[in-house]
Amino acid sequence: MKKYLIFLFLLLPLLACSKKDQGKAIATIDGEKITVQEFNNELDKIPMNMKMLVASQSGKRSFLDRLIVQRLLLREAKKESLEKDKEFQDKLAEFREQLTMQTLLSRKVSTALNISDADLQKYYDAHKEEFKKDKEIHTRQIVVKSEQEAREIQAKIAKGEDFGELAKRYSLDPSAGTTGGDIGFHPKGTLIPEYEAAAFQLTKVGQVSAPVKTQLGYHLIKLEGVKASSYAPFAEVKDFIRQKITQEKQAEMVQKYIEDLKKKTKIVVNEDLLKEEGKKGEVPLTSEGSPETKGGAPEAAAKATPGTEQAPAPAPTKTEAVPAK
Repeated sequence: MKKYLIFLFLLLPLLACSKKDQGKAIATIDGEKITVQEFNNELDKIPMNMKMLVASQSGKRSFLDRLIVQRLLLREAKKESLEKDKEFQDKLAEFREQLTMQTLLSRKVSTALNISDADLQKYYDAHKEEFKKDKEIHTRQIVVKSEQEAREIQAKIAKGEDFGELAKRYSLDPSAGTTGGDIGFHPKGTLIPEYEAAAFQLTKVGQVSAPVKTQLGYHLIKLEGVKASSYAPFAEVKDFIRQKITQEKQAEMVQKYIEDLKKKTKIVVNEDLLKEEGKKGEVPLTSEGSPETKGGAPEAAAKATPGTEQAPAPAPTKTEAVPAK
C-alpha cells in the first residue's frame, strides 16, 4: 500500500505562482536551490490526467521531498563517478539503442491516420460480441461475526425492519455507516466466490439470502436490482475502437517498413552455424523424456543458459473483499 501512496504523491499539482516568484527557492540543499520554476517544470512532466488524481498541501510537500531525495542521490552518484563505471556505460548504450529504434519507428508511423466515424461503426458492427456486457446484479450486504447474530438480524428484516438501517447499525463493513451496505452493481467474477454464488441465486428484487459464510464473516445479502446482459452502445466504445484501430494500423506500418528494409538489404544467414549454436542450448533428456538432473536440480538447463535467471512462479491469486460502492 505504501508504494501506491508514494506513487500518488508524485502526481500532485502546484498552485499557480507569479513570474517574480519563479526564481525563489522552494528548498535548498547545502545552499543549492530548488526553485519554484524547477518545481513547476518537474510537475509539467506529469500527464495531466494523472495530475488531477489528487491535490493537497501534504501531497505537494511529499512531491518536494521526492525532488530533494533525487538531488541527494544524484550528488552521491556524481561523487562516486558512477557514470564512468563500465556496467553503467553498457546499460546506457543499450538504452540509447532502444530509444533510437523507438524514435525511428515512431517517426515512421507518426502520419495521421484517417479513420472516419463510418470506419468505427463498421468495426463495431463486425465485432459486436467484443462489447457485450455480462449480467450484473446490484446488492446490499450486512456482515457480522457470527451466524447467530446474522440470524437475529434476519428475523428483524422478516418483521419489516429496514435492511439499510440495520446495515448501518450492525454491519462490520466500515462503509456501511454511510452506504447502508450498498455495494452497487457487479458482474460475475468480481466478488468473493461464496458471496457471489449466493447473490446470483437471488431471483427477485428485495429478496434477502440466508446467512452466507466468507472469510469476512457471515453475510446477509439483499438483491436491489438486475442489469440484463447487453451490448455497450457505440458512443460509449467509439474512442476505444479508434485507439484499437490506430494501434493495429501502426503495427502494420511498422511491419511493412521492416519488411521493406529487409528487401532492400542483402542478408546472409549461416544456417549450419546457427544450427550448431542452437544445439548448445538443448537440454539432454533422460530415458523417461525429462531433463537430466543432478542433486534434484536441472543442472543441464542451468549450464545451457548461463547468467539467466528463472522466472518466478506466479503469485497465488488473492481473493479481494467485497468491494464497497
